[in-house]
Amino acid sequence: MDAILAPNPDRIAEANHRVANSLSLLSGLVRMQARHAGQAAKPFSNAEIRLMFDGIAARIATLGQLHRMLAHVPADGPVDLSAHLRDLSDTLVTAFSSEQQPVLITHQGANCHVLARNVQPLTLIICELLTNAMKYAHPARLPVHMNLGCEALANGDLMVRVSDDGVGLPEGFDTDKDGGIGFQIVRAMTAEMGARLEISSSSLGVTFRIIVPQALVANAQTA
Repeated sequence: MDAILAPNPDRIAEANHRVANSLSLLSGLVRMQARHAGQAAKPFSNAEIRLMFDGIAARIATLGQLHRMLAHVPADGPVDLSAHLRDLSDTLVTAFSSEQQPVLITHQGANCHVLARNVQPLTLIICELLTNAMKYAHPARLPVHMNLGCEALANGDLMVRVSDDGVGLPEGFDTDKDGGIGFQIVRAMTAEMGARLEISSSSLGVTFRIIVPQALVANAQTA
């Protein structure tokens, strides 16, 4: 009979720590959403309430998918970001795509790796960008087409790109302070992980570029 391997206590403790941190983070995001709703100038419509809950559900599903992926990866281990982005986008397309407004995501770029400890904030940033595009890129409910991918830059940084074919950001939109809860989360998470956010917008769509410093990916690239 094959020997039964005892669970590794350190790995179990690490997994529990990750889950506890994610639940605390999720709780904070829900409280942030509640404060945002409480400061609204007028009551939300049924459609706006549905979108709010859809966004919360998307964050929960995203974190669940993330923990399944990280279950067997140590904190200092490399994660195939390209494969993770495909799984993440599949989860969100399933949640938001419909016959009334289909969503298509095209994946581009080369394979990229980041350290497991840095995946959570990056995942939540991308979740918010994809979710916002699915909800707001086409107010007229036209099909939404997005591009998602990552690539290694010459200086060793990683660039994750999210773009859509929507109507663009409103005229005069200040990317440093304007926007709803999604933009607040993106800015906060980008600052937390020490990344840089670049945004370009026109009437043909919006492109977000998250530049992840080489210091956060160097060991993963050579692992």
